Amino acid sequence: MKVVSESKENRISILIEGSLDTVTAPSLHKELSALPIESAEAVTLDLSKMHYISSAGLRELLILQKRFTRGVLRIRNANANVMDVIEMTGFSQLFDITAAQKGEEDNALHPLKEFLAEMVSHYRDRTIIDDGRSAWTWGDLDAASDAIAEDLIRLGAKRGSHIAICGANSLNWIATFFAVQKLGGLAILVNPLLSAEEICFLSRAGDIDFFCHGVGPWLAGDAAGFLKAVSDPEKSDISILYDIARPVDYKARTVSPLVRNFLDSIVTRSDDPCVMIFTSGSTGVPKGVLLSSYNVLTAAGCGRKVFTVQEDDVMCLVLPMFHIFGLVATLLYSMMNNVKTVMPERIKPDAVLDTIEKERCTFLFSVPTLLLGIAASPSFTTERVSSLRHSVIGGAPVSEQQMLYLQKQFPSTTFFIVYGLSEISPVSFTKGGDSVEQITKTVGAPSDLVMVRIENVETKEECPLGEVGEILVRGVFLMSGYYKTPIEKQDFDAKGWFHTGDLGYLDDDGYIHFAGRKKELIIRGGENIFPGEIAEAAAAYPPVLGAQIVGLPDEYFGEIVGCALTLRSGAAFDEEDFKSYLRSRLAPHKIPAVIAVYEAFPLLANGKVDVLALKRDMAARAGQ
Repeated sequence: MKVVSESKENRISILIEGSLDTVTAPSLHKELSALPIESAEAVTLDLSKMHYISSAGLRELLILQKRFTRGVLRIRNANANVMDVIEMTGFSQLFDITAAQKGEEDNALHPLKEFLAEMVSHYRDRTIIDDGRSAWTWGDLDAASDAIAEDLIRLGAKRGSHIAICGANSLNWIATFFAVQKLGGLAILVNPLLSAEEICFLSRAGDIDFFCHGVGPWLAGDAAGFLKAVSDPEKSDISILYDIARPVDYKARTVSPLVRNFLDSIVTRSDDPCVMIFTSGSTGVPKGVLLSSYNVLTAAGCGRKVFTVQEDDVMCLVLPMFHIFGLVATLLYSMMNNVKTVMPERIKPDAVLDTIEKERCTFLFSVPTLLLGIAASPSFTTERVSSLRHSVIGGAPVSEQQMLYLQKQFPSTTFFIVYGLSEISPVSFTKGGDSVEQITKTVGAPSDLVMVRIENVETKEECPLGEVGEILVRGVFLMSGYYKTPIEKQDFDAKGWFHTGDLGYLDDDGYIHFAGRKKELIIRGGENIFPGEIAEAAAAYPPVLGAQIVGLPDEYFGEIVGCALTLRSGAAFDEEDFKSYLRSRLAPHKIPAVIAVYEAFPLLANGKVDVLALKRDMAARAGQ
């Protein structure tokens, strides 16, 4: 809970943020005790950012009213949850109270369980998800998630159970996600491309009891052997397996009265942890990011001020939902806006192109490689994608040359760049009407709900505009922390700033320029070299398709610059010409000492470049 007070002309205004309950009420009492309430002409409480109030919170309001003898407390902007409690107790008669105007942000105040119930109550028969074979309404999703929740209960699941969901995007994946929310469990989202050994590791890192498995590469091989391996008691905490690949016959089922009563008895709150997403582990051990309903729904609502939503909009869901980008920016964003989501049968350029054309998709949130693949498809025409109004790109940089190409191929589409992390996403967006330079050289301006600070890596002082430092963030939808992680590895400082580990700087327009990862900072003979600057210059060289810059060990300098490249199809590459090109754009100490050409970069299971593997391979190639 946070309290901000202001006194002006003997009138006191108090903004209360968060949850006012038994735990936080003493803090509020202490804060209010320091204010001259007794002598004030007027006292106004702004509850626009209060999510919940308990009996203990009501008591504090009574005490405050007792102190303010000159009149009646003015309580403004009470949300629906707070108003329900105040009206139910009759306290609405004691104060001058005004409810908040019902707006788009209200959904974020509900736990996901109530969010679904709210949407079902208003739009039961509206189609919300379509996988090309079946189309589900809100009512269908509700019934299917009920059926899966009943199955999980019969297997022993209860409030607080740690339930992994591991499978390709599907209707059942979404139904399972909401089933876990109805149970008050923790939905642990697992990449279906992981090996059995990796899943065993995550099971112990996240105390996973239940493993809900869908379609994965392992089902094409020895599925039974794989499932036996992931539930091996010698290596794994998984004890219950549940198949979400099989159809859920929800229309032929009625949840038993006993289970219905059990589900209805489970109370969840918007600030309860309800989702765990593991970081990629590209530079270390994966950590479990803990997120609440308020976190993910508030984050999903950020896009409303960036993208216009129309009644007939259709989202093409291509991003994996185990990832924050797919879950929050795509699925939950669509649901909050009551936008139909369609899922291509395969996440391949031609299949996605077919879906966009057939379903007249208007939104596509994606990564650069897929968009470029769609544009390069032999069957591509601009007419086939003419319905697409908004395309959001994240996860990897886009060069100016690539963006100009995409804008030519998708003339009806406005492109946006988004920057975010599993811990807080989105951090920033570009805007409609931004220049190609802003779209390709920056990751946009911070969201209204996010604060950004650029901090000098060495001095910890705030950097002036244009100076590279570590990107620090704060915001209302920032994670609560990493699951069971020692305090020294929780990436917060004592002032509440989250240290992203990313490097960048702010320009005069308040836009963030990304410069690479802090752990990838190259220190050559005492000089700090930011990989992003070199990668940007390398990617502009015409034969280059992709560039990764890493630091390699060196006895004299400590580190030297290594440059890994992939080339465009059929392109010839001359290393000396490449270096000459870079010398016209970079200082001498930034020119790569080691250059290696790859057919493809090594990747992690989530599709990101495996930086550690790349560094090891380049060091081996250089004989280090």
